Amino acid sequence: MAGFNPYFSIAKRLLRIRKKPILATRLGARWKLYPSDWIDNRMLIGRPFEQDQLLFAQECTAKNGVTAFYDCGANIGLYSVLLGVRVPSLTAIHAFEPVPKTWARLCENLELNGLCGSKVLKDKAQAHNYGLGTKSETLTIAFDKKSSGTATLDQDVKNEPKRNFSDRQQVQIHSFDSQFDISGISAFMKLDMEGHETQALIGMENMLANNNCYLQIELWDKNREQVISWLAERGYAVFHKIHHDIYFKRNG
Repeated sequence: MAGFNPYFSIAKRLLRIRKKPILATRLGARWKLYPSDWIDNRMLIGRPFEQDQLLFAQECTAKNGVTAFYDCGANIGLYSVLLGVRVPSLTAIHAFEPVPKTWARLCENLELNGLCGSKVLKDKAQAHNYGLGTKSETLTIAFDKKSSGTATLDQDVKNEPKRNFSDRQQVQIHSFDSQFDISGISAFMKLDMEGHETQALIGMENMLANNNCYLQIELWDKNREQVISWLAERGYAVFHKIHHDIYFKRNG
């Protein structure tokens, strides 16, 4: 198997024996990590996770005068915390996470880094306990208890054989534009919606029209052409790709 490293294989299994969370410093920030969770486990053993995407998001926000970061599908706050710590020009961070248990962990990680001193994230970061869509409603989200990053509102999850969406929970959804009235800023928006990216974009049409936005979207294959076409009609074009993440910015 290409890239197999026996250290990582053994380390992740040993860590999963531990049931209690671990307070750890990783990637220059403080975290409360659960060894049984897939993403947390990788962070604890030092296994790279989206390092190319994180570096690009950092560089894009820093060099383009971006002042606001919107983390749509924030999970435990990997992007919100690291960009908040690493990019001093950011003055506002909004992280959206609909699953209450995961949202609570997001808040803990933001607070941990607010107490660490580099940049007081609690003064500029807000964690919102709802997901983004086309309107205000209550929907059922499917998730895997072993991986907080796999929660999805997509109704066709049974067609995704590589994913284990075995649990269900009702969550609150709002459109972005119903919660924010913003114009004239430069913003970076990361959408990791596990198949719900089309609906989230439709709900933030005013935000995209009235601001200079850079978008990082993890696109499921079935939504790819629709999203690219929809954004092109609104003046946004692809300017970069990293694995499943596609980046858009305004034409011209």
